Amino acid sequence: MARLNQKVARTKSSKRSLEQGNGKKAYFGRPVTLSLVLVCLLIAFLWSGGIVGFTNSMAKNAIASKKLDSADGWLATARRLSSSNAETDFLQAKSERQRGNLDKMANLLKAAYNKGFDPSKLEREQTLAFASLGRFSVDMEEQMNDWLDSREGDFGEVVDAYTNGLTTISRFDHALELLKWWEQNAPWDPVPHYRIGRINEHMYQASEAESQYRKAIAKDPNFHKATYNLARVILDQRRPDEALKLFQICNVGDTALAAKTGMARCYKALGETETARSLLIEVLNSSFESLIQSQNAVDEFPERFVAASELGSIETELGNFPEARKYLESALKVHPLDSTGRYSYAVALRGLGLQKEAEENFEITRTARSALDQVTGLMETLRRNPQDTKSRIMIGKIVLEHESERAGVFWLQSVFSYDPKNSEAHLTLADYYQGKKDPSPEDLKLAAYHRSFVKK
Repeated sequence: MARLNQKVARTKSSKRSLEQGNGKKAYFGRPVTLSLVLVCLLIAFLWSGGIVGFTNSMAKNAIASKKLDSADGWLATARRLSSSNAETDFLQAKSERQRGNLDKMANLLKAAYNKGFDPSKLEREQTLAFASLGRFSVDMEEQMNDWLDSREGDFGEVVDAYTNGLTTISRFDHALELLKWWEQNAPWDPVPHYRIGRINEHMYQASEAESQYRKAIAKDPNFHKATYNLARVILDQRRPDEALKLFQICNVGDTALAAKTGMARCYKALGETETARSLLIEVLNSSFESLIQSQNAVDEFPERFVAASELGSIETELGNFPEARKYLESALKVHPLDSTGRYSYAVALRGLGLQKEAEENFEITRTARSALDQVTGLMETLRRNPQDTKSRIMIGKIVLEHESERAGVFWLQSVFSYDPKNSEAHLTLADYYQGKKDPSPEDLKLAAYHRSFVKK
């Protein structure tokens, strides 16, 4: 019995030793396995571009989501890590294209090419840039339609550039058709609704624009372009309290200066003059270039120096005529067709006892407003008959002279969608480009181009 007990004890002891040995093997085996996994992951990470590849990937996603300030942050990090990465230059070029900075885009594409980036991708980016400006050729449109049919690359990016160009040359029906197709094929994407909203606005369909902007925001609450433009539409409908909350959402990053200007307009409409005044002074303490970049970040290209004009108007209302004159002269120097600013300027001049100068500016304002009153009736005619080119030319001439050079040129160019060789529209554009105070070589080329259609 004693021997049996000893045997059992020895057996248990051996079993425990074996289990402990296996446990040690398992214990020491785990770090080795984990190390191998980490090495494999590190190799994969380095193979895919390492930290620079990661930051470029994050920038690419931000660009696809139209969050360009975020993309620029990632790209700045990538540049600090490596100044020789071609993809970083390419992605920065893509960001600049979406901002409309085509000169910067061209330089960055050249830098990417010199660093060995895929030429076919560079050419594609250049094609998208020309398309977004409405500079189509038959071959270019065929190329873009092929990209859409094959879903090559990011088809949303292609539709975005394509529809921007179509809108520029007044091919609204085709643009809307593409945008609806985009929305059906990418129901999660807010951009189609946003683009439709922009077209609705251009056609003076404010309620439809508001609806589309809200749909865009519902799909992406951080899509500040939609939020900002919804705020602007609502403010124009005299709902400043509601617009203020939307502008406040946009008071971040690249869009902050544009948002502060919008907020100031809301506070002014709500009677909170001092708050509005403080915000506008804050905006004007930034550079004019920074303000333009902020406005462009929300697709706003105003032909009015809003911050200076609005602050001048407030100072006029407060009776601070010397200060008002300073701000309003600054606003009118940049945009002489700002009739709102010019009226306030006339009031300020009158307050300073400069009666003759005041009356001259009042007369300019009266003439502009009388002419612009005709546009409402002409727009109604176009709603009934979009092919009425005479109404389009009249709108273009009135707006070009009294309100906005960019909008006037747009209306005149829209004629060519219905009558490509219309002599009157071509002559008006030729005279406009050649008659600029300091025409650029590009202006003179455009003048010669349009004059070539004029019958001798």
